[in-house]
Amino acid sequence: MENQEGYRKHVKLAAHGPHAAHNEYFCGPANASMSLSKSSGSKNKRKIADEHRNFQEKWELEYFCCEVKNKIICLICNNAISVPKLYNINRHYEQHKSKYDNYEGLMRQEKLKELKLGLNKQQFMVTKVSQESEAAVHASYVLSELIAKHSKPFTEGGFIKECLIKAAEIICPGNVKSFQRISLSRNTVAERVTDLADNLSIQIKAKSSSFEAFSIACDESTDIGGVAQLAVFLRACDTDFNIFEELLELVPMHNTSTGQDIFNCVFKLLQKYNLPLSKLTSVATDGAPSMTGNNGFVELLQKKQSEIYDGSKIHHTHCIIHQEVLCAKVINMENVLTSIKKIINFLRSRSLNQRQFSAFLSELDSEYSSLSYYTEVRWLSCSKVLKQFWDLKEEICQFLITKNQDTSLFFDTTWLQDLSFMVDITKHLYDLNLKLQGRDQIITNMCDQVKAFKCKLVLWEKQLKNEDLTHFPTCNMNKSSLGETASYKKYAEKILSLRTEFETRFADLKFLEDKFSLFSSIFSINIELVPSEMQMEVIEIQCDSDLKAKFSEVGVPEFYKYLPARFENTRKFAYEIISMFGSTYLCEQLFTIMKGNKSPVRSRISDVHLGSVLKVITANKISPEVGKIVAEKRCQVSGRKH
Repeated sequence: MENQEGYRKHVKLAAHGPHAAHNEYFCGPANASMSLSKSSGSKNKRKIADEHRNFQEKWELEYFCCEVKNKIICLICNNAISVPKLYNINRHYEQHKSKYDNYEGLMRQEKLKELKLGLNKQQFMVTKVSQESEAAVHASYVLSELIAKHSKPFTEGGFIKECLIKAAEIICPGNVKSFQRISLSRNTVAERVTDLADNLSIQIKAKSSSFEAFSIACDESTDIGGVAQLAVFLRACDTDFNIFEELLELVPMHNTSTGQDIFNCVFKLLQKYNLPLSKLTSVATDGAPSMTGNNGFVELLQKKQSEIYDGSKIHHTHCIIHQEVLCAKVINMENVLTSIKKIINFLRSRSLNQRQFSAFLSELDSEYSSLSYYTEVRWLSCSKVLKQFWDLKEEICQFLITKNQDTSLFFDTTWLQDLSFMVDITKHLYDLNLKLQGRDQIITNMCDQVKAFKCKLVLWEKQLKNEDLTHFPTCNMNKSSLGETASYKKYAEKILSLRTEFETRFADLKFLEDKFSLFSSIFSINIELVPSEMQMEVIEIQCDSDLKAKFSEVGVPEFYKYLPARFENTRKFAYEIISMFGSTYLCEQLFTIMKGNKSPVRSRISDVHLGSVLKVITANKISPEVGKIVAEKRCQVSGRKH
């Protein structure tokens, strides 16, 4: 009845308006409500201290609870009390009061210590398990990185884990479970390697903002599965003149691989890694038509840059190492190579002959145990083959006689002269090739090596005309054995043709000679050869005795690290030169590694995993941040014992 009467009163008041009904029924008169809120609002506001929200030490003994990381934990059931108020703590304790109120005085204090000790042990175990899980995941990443770097199949992870467990059972039996927690299944290793490669990509992208100039090297090769793989390497120079050479990506091209296709792939990569075309100084390729021909990759990239930045033009560098190999082929002495290939194939193609020849060399205490194969693709490697053949020519002749084979070549003085010349000249070319190889090569140093070799050719040509064999030791040895009848003047023509080929193929480097001279010899360069925007700065540099002393002390490119920031144009010029690729050596090296990872026995590896493996292997100035990756992961250990 009272509820009905109240309802009628509310309806009656509502007839005078909704606000009147609301204010009078719920809050009283509007004016009274406003005055109350102003006068007594501060008095009615409850404080945290009044609600007993601050934990007090006496509650530990009274209610068997404690504070852990700003949370109140019940020591009896180990549950957290949601609202840290005395009322809530007391209400929670009521659930256990009947059992624990019996503890009084000293017994209650001892029980509190016992409960606290139990909580600490539990927290320690949780922390220990968490740390062990994180350590197991960390070890999984480190071992997966080693598997990738050594070009091992992902399935090797299971074998490695088995080895670790067996070793642990002998060395530290108590820690076997720790090794069992390491997850190294095939899928896990593949996932770990992908994570490592992704982390490297993130690092490259993060560093790209500090690059003052960069270049790229591109080359293409076909893997065992017939897929065209485009390798794109980055060479950059940061503000402090540090060189940064890393693989951007290995891009599979399942369709065509025209210049347009290559351009599309490379342009997407530049956008992905935040590399602006305005800072792209040069592109190095192997000179293939798809790279350098009309509407080739380089031309399309140059057009794109000129569209965005007027007046800019990317310099194209034809791989210096590749050009040197092409130059070497001008020494056409097939009469020597054909005969040697035939003899080597006879000795090695038949297993019986190979075994008998190896045994024959062993009996003679020879320096070599066998002969290497000659492959035309690796033309410069024939230097070692020819050297071996020359050193073993007497042993080979004796063995061929036992096999009733023709040995007339070994008594042909003309053929022996040709062979001795080939041994020496290929050795000189091979030495040059080695000097041009390697990471972090400065293009000016590579050009200096080529220039020096051309000067050597001039000298050798003159010396051969005068029968001077100072720099041809094999020829000199052969002449000593054959007597004065052996003449080497005719080989001066071979040297001349080689020198002409070098001049022709490296003609494009002449356009850069002034730039390279300025970079390498800034204190001795003729100021009239310096670009106008740099002339005033170069004059100041040449007249600065401190900078001149530093240049003499450290040389290039280290000198430019000490160049003050006020020489803005000179520093920019140095950035561009240092960032230039001189060859596609890194691409060729990558393809060699690729063939080892995607081989006939491992042809099913996916493009993504292949690219990830190669990125981890070729990492140079950066390494995967394993600790950071593990911290971002939800650490789950292996449930398998093997």
